[in-house]
Amino acid sequence: MGNSNAKKSNHNQQKYDSQYSLSDLLGGSCVNNVIAQASNEEGRSWSRASYRSWTRSAAQDIHGSSKTVWPVSRSQSIFLPEFPVKELSLKTGYAFLDIIAKGAYGQVYKVQKQETGQVFALKVISKAMIVAENCVRQAKQEAAILRMVGHHPFIVNSVHRWQGRKTLYILMNYISGGELFSLVNEYGCLPEKVVRIYVAEIALAIDFLHNAGVVHRDLKTTNILLDEYGHAVIIDFGLAKWLHRTERTNTFCGTPQYMAPEILKKEYYGQEVDWWSLGVLACVLLTNEVPPPRSFLRECFAARSQLHRTYKNSVEEFQSCRAQPSFLQYMS
Repeated sequence: MGNSNAKKSNHNQQKYDSQYSLSDLLGGSCVNNVIAQASNEEGRSWSRASYRSWTRSAAQDIHGSSKTVWPVSRSQSIFLPEFPVKELSLKTGYAFLDIIAKGAYGQVYKVQKQETGQVFALKVISKAMIVAENCVRQAKQEAAILRMVGHHPFIVNSVHRWQGRKTLYILMNYISGGELFSLVNEYGCLPEKVVRIYVAEIALAIDFLHNAGVVHRDLKTTNILLDEYGHAVIIDFGLAKWLHRTERTNTFCGTPQYMAPEILKKEYYGQEVDWWSLGVLACVLLTNEVPPPRSFLRECFAARSQLHRTYKNSVEEFQSCRAQPSFLQYMS
């Protein structure tokens, strides 16, 4: 009997000690409810009011209590982790020298880092355009692929990637030699020895990409740059995709003149489409012309076959006429 009151007091103490609210644990006050009730009535009324408001809001929105508060906005979180959130001041960090190229989702600028004076190529991509075209995954894939394969000597290297509030940024090494397309336009047909070198360098880069599980899907003369020593460098991985040798995809993309027949037919294809594009590119370097489409070749073969049949029929008709007596009399 003497210990009953002590047991009851200990039981109540344990009961109230376990009733700390989450706000108490996180906010700082860890005083148990027994002391709070004895010393402060406002604490009890506040606690009950909060509980009632919480249950009422939970009943109205069953998913409201499960939402997580992120430290960044949703427009930033969807591009993580490939594009870290860094509010860098471009105006103070980089000097914009020139516009290199314009694309569907942004521009590529020639910039100079003011601290070191080093020149880079900065790709600036609009988030709004990417989201509107449902290309978020593709943009993240481009950044991840560049980070993975950029150390190859014949592939452009991505130095840094980050995002602002409305824009994505990809900082790459500046390739100073210009496009392979410009070289072909200036000199016309390139010598076969030179073409062999460029085709070999691009082939090494393609083989490296395929071994890394990447297909480029947009190889063409405008996506091959020349460095200061004249070597070929593959750029623009906007259509690149993670795709292993045994995998297939059916996305319709690329430049029509360089597309493999499987892509044009909207069939499933694999890494081999890059080799088709390389063959077209080699033909352009040698002849300064894109190979004619297969439909044109079929028309040529059909016309040739028709001409052959017409010629054959004419010969047979002539031979049959020679066999007739009237023809022999006329000739004599």
